[in-house]
Amino acid sequence: MNTPKPFVIGITGTIGSGKSAVGSILEEMGIPVIDTDKVVHELFEDETPVKRAVIERFGKTILDMSGQNIDRKKLGEIIFADEGGRKDLESIVHPAVILDTRRRVALNTDKELVAVLSPLLFEANVQDEYDQVWAIIASEAVLRERLSRRDNLSAELITQRLRAQFSQEKKASLANVTIDNSGTKEETKRQVEVNLDKLRAVIR
Repeated sequence: MNTPKPFVIGITGTIGSGKSAVGSILEEMGIPVIDTDKVVHELFEDETPVKRAVIERFGKTILDMSGQNIDRKKLGEIIFADEGGRKDLESIVHPAVILDTRRRVALNTDKELVAVLSPLLFEANVQDEYDQVWAIIASEAVLRERLSRRDNLSAELITQRLRAQFSQEKKASLANVTIDNSGTKEETKRQVEVNLDKLRAVIR
């Protein structure tokens, strides 16, 4: 199968599932990884049309103490409690993220594979941007424990954030590959290796 390079893997999963962990494993294997969350960070940090539009929509209360930068925690508190606000934010951010991600992928035409971490891949309906989609999942207990420890969220806030995205079951049903990240890094790495071997056998 003569596949144009690079072959792009979209990696998605609910908050706390371990997309970044899988991204780190792929980077250790020499595969370029584009993190769309970092793309959003850059769009919010620089004086971009996206940043201006977000401030115009949500007001200056979302800015940090300096009055210059968007405080993502403040913004998150608003959008997770307001579905309309969340959809407005997505309509502002997603088009810019898609274009910037395409640009970054195009910088890797010499690579066989490129991975893109995209938490809202299915929610944003951008699955056609990718040649294969992996869904990262974890048990409910593991998800909640990670979010409680990492983000210091209450059980209620964890539920709120999980409900704002497609369920793990739905993401897994829509994906080509499912990686269970409930266990150790070595267990997850083995799943990644197996699926990469299968993929390379097809595209080479």
